[in-house]
Amino acid sequence: METGRAMSVALALRGIRKTFPGVVAVDGVDLDVRRGEIHALVGENGAGKSTLARIAFGELHADAGSVEAHGTVGLVHQHFELVGRLRVWQNVLLGREPRTGWRIDTRAARARVTHLAQRNGLSIDPDALVEDLPVGMRQRVELLRELERDPAVLLLDEPTAALAPGEIDAFFATIEQLAHNGTAVLVVTHKLNEVMEHAQRVTVMRHGKIVEQTQIARTSAREIAQAMVGGELPAIAQRAATVLAPCLSIRDLRTAGAAGLRGVDLDVRRGEIVGIAGVEGNGQSALADAIAGMITHAGTVAFASPHTTVGIVPQDRAREALVLGWSLVENVAFSRFQNARMHAGPFVNFANARTDAQTIAQRFDVRAATLDVPVATLSGGNQQKIVVGRALVDHPEFLLAYNPTRGIDVGAAALVQSRLVQARNDGAAILLISFELDEILALADRVLVLFNGSIAGAFDGASADRGELGRLMAGGA
Repeated sequence: METGRAMSVALALRGIRKTFPGVVAVDGVDLDVRRGEIHALVGENGAGKSTLARIAFGELHADAGSVEAHGTVGLVHQHFELVGRLRVWQNVLLGREPRTGWRIDTRAARARVTHLAQRNGLSIDPDALVEDLPVGMRQRVELLRELERDPAVLLLDEPTAALAPGEIDAFFATIEQLAHNGTAVLVVTHKLNEVMEHAQRVTVMRHGKIVEQTQIARTSAREIAQAMVGGELPAIAQRAATVLAPCLSIRDLRTAGAAGLRGVDLDVRRGEIVGIAGVEGNGQSALADAIAGMITHAGTVAFASPHTTVGIVPQDRAREALVLGWSLVENVAFSRFQNARMHAGPFVNFANARTDAQTIAQRFDVRAATLDVPVATLSGGNQQKIVVGRALVDHPEFLLAYNPTRGIDVGAAALVQSRLVQARNDGAAILLISFELDEILALADRVLVLFNGSIAGAFDGASADRGELGRLMAGGA
């Protein structure tokens, strides 16, 4: 039987260094993860956290240093590594399917995935096509795929970014049980409340280096945040605004499907942020898609003018917002062809696109070696800042922001939220769909609760009661 502190180490990283063209992503990092602990790895976007996790998993090779793992290592990616055209059970068991002779036993496979999901509090339809699932459900598939392999070391890269509050509690109950049974867990996250509640140790990275490592019991969320950003957090702009006439009016909006809408009425006025609160799967995606004109619907979705300018932050940056192989400049031009600045006769005006890309990089602190590197080489948080910056760079009259701070660090989230408030103060009408109730309460002038495709309640943002919102989100009358 193993004894002693040294024997408790399940994953040891020593002197890890990794560079990409023009960027030192990880610079001489030493890190241990011990059996039976939840160890949080935090830092700003681009600090090197995800790169370090991918090196520990073996997906990337370090330029220098060593990795020693005692047992199987599993990694749940921030950007999903799933086969969209396969079903849930096929993704979870890919290469490990139960067989009867040479044939896959599909009944046993479905039962195995269903049992695994129920045991871990992550219920899901095993026969659903992954490409049809919303972001939160695809996150569950990623989690289940790694849990099925029963790893000795589990690396989690932003694992709760797309989960609802109740799902997060169930998820961490599973993770804590795994740790109790001896699994070493490393969680890459930006959610400091989760760090303080569930981790035993925390390591803070900044600019590729470790700047702090301590026991959770000896620190605070504020101290961790200050270590992440190297000082005080950016202040969110004040919530003063002048509310004007409606910019978007929706009446009796109905869409097909189990997660469709059932007669939704709402207005979004110039100079206000309307927050949509709710557990994922209650019609949020249908609402966003109907406003964007991506699905057929009954009822009306009407802007104040056919010439109303619209900005959109989609819910899934990798699938709906970015071409990962393109540069920052090319992605800034992408989807903005209605803007005359993007035209040079029949061609794209890349000079103006470069100017706008530089503006976005400066206003949103996008960490990239140059404007010409593929956005796939950037951290998920920096990718998200590009998406939000592009949606705001043309000063749209209406902005649809779907989980705008998903996967970005606490400092970057404060910056993005401040930019949203500034846009509202400049007269923009903003519809904010977010699964982060704290974000809704911090930003929204009015809060609407969406449950089972209908508006279950409406509240003034300044006086909304968290308990009442939570009750309606869970289906309370």
